[in-house]
Amino acid sequence: MTLRVAIIGAGISGLVSIKQCLEAGVEPVCFEASGHFGGQWRYTDPDPQTGKVASSMYRSVVINTCRETMMLSDFPMDPKLYAMYPHNSKVQAYFESYADFFGLRPHIRLNHRVQKVHPVEGGKWTVEVESGGQTTIDTYDAVFVCTGHHATPNMPDWQDADKFEGELMHSHYYRDTNKFQGKDVAVVGVGNSGADISSELSTCTKSTHLITRSGTWVWPRYLLGKPYEYLGSRFMLYMVPRFVALASMKLALGNALGAIPKELKPEHNLLAAHPTIRTDLLERVRTGTITPHRASIKRFTKKGIELTNGEVVEPLDTVVAATGYSLSFPFLPAGIVQPDEDKPGKENWANLYKLIIPPGHPGLYFIGLCQALGALMPVAEMQARWATSVLKNEIPLPSPEKMHGSIAAYQNDLKKLYVKSPRHTLQVEFFPYLDLLARDLGTQVTFGRFLSTFGIWQGTKTARSAYFGPPSAVQYRLFGEGSKPELAKLVVQRLAKKGDDEMSAEEVAEVEKYRAGN
Repeated sequence: MTLRVAIIGAGISGLVSIKQCLEAGVEPVCFEASGHFGGQWRYTDPDPQTGKVASSMYRSVVINTCRETMMLSDFPMDPKLYAMYPHNSKVQAYFESYADFFGLRPHIRLNHRVQKVHPVEGGKWTVEVESGGQTTIDTYDAVFVCTGHHATPNMPDWQDADKFEGELMHSHYYRDTNKFQGKDVAVVGVGNSGADISSELSTCTKSTHLITRSGTWVWPRYLLGKPYEYLGSRFMLYMVPRFVALASMKLALGNALGAIPKELKPEHNLLAAHPTIRTDLLERVRTGTITPHRASIKRFTKKGIELTNGEVVEPLDTVVAATGYSLSFPFLPAGIVQPDEDKPGKENWANLYKLIIPPGHPGLYFIGLCQALGALMPVAEMQARWATSVLKNEIPLPSPEKMHGSIAAYQNDLKKLYVKSPRHTLQVEFFPYLDLLARDLGTQVTFGRFLSTFGIWQGTKTARSAYFGPPSAVQYRLFGEGSKPELAKLVVQRLAKKGDDEMSAEEVAEVEKYRAGN
C-alpha cells in the first residue's frame, strides 16, 4: 500500500518535500492557504481592506546567499538566467521552474488552509482542511510541516507604545519607501531586515535612526572580488583551524569595509551571531544618512522614543520593529514543538531531533524550520530527503529518550557558540549540518568515493573542486542513494571556476534527463 503524506505549505520546503516524496514512491498532497506557491519568496501587496500580508518579502529584496549556495542539488541555476545574488522575483521564478521541471504542481492544493492536525492510533495523523467554506478531514501516514518560522511577527511589549502618536509597525509589513518620503523613521534591530530597511529608507527620509542592542558584524556580498560564501569551502571548514579561519575572515572584512562604527561594533566574535549582509550599510552610517544608536528602547513618548542610554529620539513619524518572528503552529496540539506552553514562541527553542522530528510523535516532520549559516533551500531539501528515508524505515531512529538527549546537547552547543537570542535557537552551519544528515543517507562526501566513482584523474579533479569550490548542495548528489553523479560532477567542476561560466551543453543535457516525463 502506498504511503500518503500531507504537506503543509507550498514554499520551497513544501516543494522539495513533494519532490522527495514522489521519488520515494510516497503519495504527497500539499495544502497551501494562499492562492499561489513560493511561500515567503512570493511578493504580495498588502490586502487593501485589512492591510495583512502573507509574505515578509519587501519589493527590493535581493537574496543574501549566492546562486551557487542557494540552488537545489539537482537543479542548477544557469548564470545566463540568474545573477549571482538574484532579486526576489528571480528566486520565485527559479522555484516555479523547479516545480514545472519536476511536475510538482498537480500535487498542490491552493487556497486550502489546514485547521487542525492530530495524531490517531497506528501512528497516523488526521488533517482538517478548510477551502471555500467547506471542511474536509482525512487521515495520512505522515505530515510534513513546511510553514517555516517567518509567519508570526514578534512585536516587543514596549512601555507606553500606546502613547506614541506616530506609526509603530513590524518589518513584516514593510513593502517599499513610498509612504516614508521626507519622514523621520527609526528602525529597531540590525539583522538583515533591519539593515536592508534602514539602508533603503535612508535614501528618501528626512532622518533614519537605527537602534541596536548588541551591534553586528556587517558582511558585504563580495569579498576579494568573490561572493563571501566562498570563504566557507570544505577546505576552510575542515582543514583550516577555526581560529585561523576566523582571523582570515576578520582581516578580509576589515580590508573591505574598514573599521566598524562604535555604535555597531559587536563584542561577540565573528561567527557568534548570524551575519548581517548589507554592502552599503556602513557607508550610509558614515555619510550620516543613518544615525546609529547603541541601546534598547526604554519607553515610547508621544513624539518618539527614549533609549536605555538616555538618548531621546524625536520627532519620529514611524518606528519599524525589525525584531524577528515567533514560532507558531496553531494547527498542532500544544507542547509538541515547544514544551514550555507558558511562553509559546518567546524563546523559539524547538524540541526537535535533528531539527526535524519531535520525540514521541512518529510521522510528524518539520522541514525548513532552521536558521542556516548558508542558504535554507538546500538545507530543507536535505531534510526532506532524510525524512522520506525515515518514513520508509530506511533510517532507524533512536528512542525518544535518546532523541531528547541529542536535542539537549545540540541546544547546549548553541548556547556556547552563539549570542543569546531567539534568532540563534534554530541555528545550523551549512556543511556540518548537511554532512550530519548525509551520513545517515549514505551520501556523505569522502575523498575515497571520488576515486572509486570517477577514477583517479576525474576523481581527483572533482574532489579538488568540491573541497576548494563554493559551498553547494550539489555535492550530495555525487554518491549514494539518489545520486546523479555525472550531473553533479559537471556542476561541481563548473562552480569551482568561481566565475559566471554558462552551463555547458553536456550539463544541460544531463539536467534534461531528469525532467518529469523523460
